[in-house]
Amino acid sequence: MRFLFRWAYRLLILLIVLAIGLFLTKDTLAKWWIVSEFREQGMDAKIGQLEIGFPLNSTVSASDITIYNLPEYGGSPMLKIDDLFIDCDFSELMNVRRKLKPHFRQVRIGIIEFNLVETKGGKRNLISVPDAVAKSSAQLALGESPLYFTIGNLNFTWERLKFTNLADAGKSRDVNINIEGYTVQDVEKLSDLRPLFDRIATKVTWKVLLNKLFGRLFAKP
Repeated sequence: MRFLFRWAYRLLILLIVLAIGLFLTKDTLAKWWIVSEFREQGMDAKIGQLEIGFPLNSTVSASDITIYNLPEYGGSPMLKIDDLFIDCDFSELMNVRRKLKPHFRQVRIGIIEFNLVETKGGKRNLISVPDAVAKSSAQLALGESPLYFTIGNLNFTWERLKFTNLADAGKSRDVNINIEGYTVQDVEKLSDLRPLFDRIATKVTWKVLLNKLFGRLFAKP
């Protein structure tokens, strides 16, 4: 009996040590997993710092993030994010009645640069911002298309936009967006983001680039 007790005690200590070790390295493991997922898709990514709150259904914060384009789009940096903070509600995510739509109590994102790339064949690395965040483009003109997610409070910063034309470098553009700390409350559908899109549109004066970025949302009828 003492033999079993000693081994059970040792096993308990081992499990505690392993649990502490996993907790201390969870951020490094999460960073490795995220980068691996991007690389499986043929892309590359770098994350400077990543901190996952405890318990795991709380907050995620990251900084110095760079996501690279696919090789067919030149392999250059696609998205540079200086600051990212997400306050998650995973209880909502696991609620089947919400069809697994995640709810974020708070999102703060600080974009340094987004690079919109067009290939020689006319393909783009992003169809349009509204199509990227909406579930359906059928109601895009009305802006009532539901999103893949809901956000209680969105704090948005964006420094600059690049447009890279791989066929004609003369058509490439750099645009200073300079939006800092723009706040949107209770984001559930595409129309809730329209004020933010309008704010960005005032910075993008080149109509061709505006249509490439927002598609039909700002296209003339």
